[in-house]
Amino acid sequence: MKILATTVSLAFFALAGLAPAQTQPATDRALGAVTAIDAQNHSVVIKEDKGDSVMIIVADKTFLLRLPPGETDVKKAAKINFADIGVGDRLVAAGTKTGDKLEARTVMIMSKSDIAQQQQKEQEEWQKRGLNGTVASVAPEQKNFVVTAGDKKYTVTATDKTDYRRYAADSAEYSDSKPSTLADMKTGDQVRVLWASKDDTAATATAERVVYGTFTRVAGLITSINAETGEIKLSDLFNKKPVTIEVTAKSTAHRLPEDMANQIARRFKPRDDADGGGRAGRGDFAGRGAGNGEGRGGFARNRNLDLSQITARLPAIPISELKTGSAIILTGTPQADASHVTAVTIIAGIEPIVTAGAPVVRDLIGGWNLGGGGGGGEGGGDQ
Repeated sequence: MKILATTVSLAFFALAGLAPAQTQPATDRALGAVTAIDAQNHSVVIKEDKGDSVMIIVADKTFLLRLPPGETDVKKAAKINFADIGVGDRLVAAGTKTGDKLEARTVMIMSKSDIAQQQQKEQEEWQKRGLNGTVASVAPEQKNFVVTAGDKKYTVTATDKTDYRRYAADSAEYSDSKPSTLADMKTGDQVRVLWASKDDTAATATAERVVYGTFTRVAGLITSINAETGEIKLSDLFNKKPVTIEVTAKSTAHRLPEDMANQIARRFKPRDDADGGGRAGRGDFAGRGAGNGEGRGGFARNRNLDLSQITARLPAIPISELKTGSAIILTGTPQADASHVTAVTIIAGIEPIVTAGAPVVRDLIGGWNLGGGGGGGEGGGDQ
C-alpha cells in the first residue's frame, strides 16, 4: 500500500518553513524510504520515489523531526534523535546536495509503524465512507457530478475544501494520482468518492476527497506474449478484434484459483441458465460488446463482489506465467489508438467464467471498480 505518499509529501515539502530565518544557501530536497543507516557516521541512505539512492548526512546541528500519523502540519512535528530513525521510515531531508549525497539542515520522518497505523486508519475510512462508481454526468458550474453506483445514481456535491485527484495513465494507486479539478472529469470515468455526508434516500453526497480516471476493461484470448518488451496481443472475446496490451512496471497480474473462478461463475450466472437450460458458452460472445455490465435473464448486476477486492488478496504473477491461448480480463487506460491499452491489472485463470457465457463475463467486468482510493488497497466502500 502506498496511500500516504501524496499526503506525507505535501507536509514534507513544507520543510522550508521550519528552517531558521537567516539567509540560507539554495535548498535541495530528497524524499524517500530509509534503506540503510550508518550510526557511526551519522548518515542514512534513502531510495527516492523515482528510484535513485541518496545518502543523507546528518550533522550535530541538523534539525531532526518526526511527523505524527495523520498530521500534515509541520509545526506539530516533534524533535527526535538520530537513533530514532529506522529502516522503512519515510524521510525527507532539506539541505545542500552534491552528487548522490545531501548534507541535511533539516530531516523529517514518518516512522514505519506510524505509516502502517495511518494506512489502516485511512483504509477503514474509505471502506466506511467510500462511494465507487462511474461518472454519469458532470456539472462544474453547479459544483456537482452524478455517479452510477450499482443500481443507484448519486448526485455528489463539492465544497471549497474538496480535494480532486486524477489517476495516472498507468496506475490505479492513489499515491500516483495528480491534483485535478472537477472541470477535468469526464462522463464514463471511474470515480471513488470519500464522502463527508451521504443521504441514501435522496441519493446525494458531499465529497471530501475525489479520485477518478479514464479506464477501459477488456476480456480476451491471448494470441502472443513478449515478456521482454511487455507486450501481450489478444483477440477480444466479444468482437474478435485484435487488442495490444502494454505491460509496464506498475502493471500487476494475478491468477484466480480454479475453485474461486468456479464460484464466481456460479454466482454471476444468469438465473434462467442456472438449471443448465440456457445457452451459456463461448458462442454467446459473437457480436456482443463488453457493454456496461447489464445482465440478462433477470440477473441482478450488483452481486456485492468486486474484483479489486479479490485481486488485492491474490499474489502477483509475472507475465511470463501467462500462456498463449488462455483467457484473461484486464483493466487499463486506453491509448490514442483504441486498439492499444496500457494494463493496470490483469486477471488470468478465468476459463470457468468464460465457459459460463458472455453475460457472466460482461456483468463481472462491468462492475469492476478500480481500487487505489485513500485506502491504498483495491475495492471497499459502497458499490
